[in-house]
Amino acid sequence: MPSTPNDYPQFPTEAELFYLCTTSSTSEDDLELHHTSPSKSSLKVGVLILGHDQHQLLDLAAIDLLTMVSRNCISKMSASTSVLEASVDEMDIRYISESGEGSFSVTSGARMPVTNSFEDAPPLDILLIPGTLSAAELPLSAAMFIRGRILSNNTIAVFSIASGILPLIQSGVLHGKKATGPSFLLPALQRRFPETTWQETQWARHENIWTSSSPLAAIDMLATWIRQYFWDRREAVECALRAAGVSSS
Repeated sequence: MPSTPNDYPQFPTEAELFYLCTTSSTSEDDLELHHTSPSKSSLKVGVLILGHDQHQLLDLAAIDLLTMVSRNCISKMSASTSVLEASVDEMDIRYISESGEGSFSVTSGARMPVTNSFEDAPPLDILLIPGTLSAAELPLSAAMFIRGRILSNNTIAVFSIASGILPLIQSGVLHGKKATGPSFLLPALQRRFPETTWQETQWARHENIWTSSSPLAAIDMLATWIRQYFWDRREAVECALRAAGVSSS
């Protein structure tokens, strides 16, 4: 009996092939195909600032890596016209605290301004949660903000950087999901939150939630996501990652 069109094999799209060839993980879960649509030409990125404790300056390096794909950064790299055309038009970074006022302290004696409150923060494409030197309980307002952003259809990805896993897990969004965190925190996290599947890996992904074990692991995590999400901007991506010294392997 002759085959019908539906019997023909379905070949992967260009986006799927690029994703399979560039992901740094070989697990079945991480080889799922998610990024087949063109990437957005501009992104709104929120950095969650909690409490009054110092935030790790090294954690913010992952945020800086993300901005390097922007036209503003690539235009300063003596890049070719094709690379510049492939860059992201705008990377809008917002630093968000409950009050939206003042500035926050960063290790190494730096301070940075807060730009938005939980109430007036715009819809976000990306939410990053850097670590602090505090183990304080997460306020209900912050838990609701995290849950709301993760459940929002606008949110493409959420990243926790090292000890940023603490507010993320306390918000309740990792119930039944895979995650990782700093090795010194994992035993306590496993005891307190046994409903989460804890991975002893550099970074882990479950759906659109990415977690990392250290600031340096977060660089590799963000580089992996950048390559996957911006599959259609590969020239700009590789130019930016080369400039940052991130391996292409």
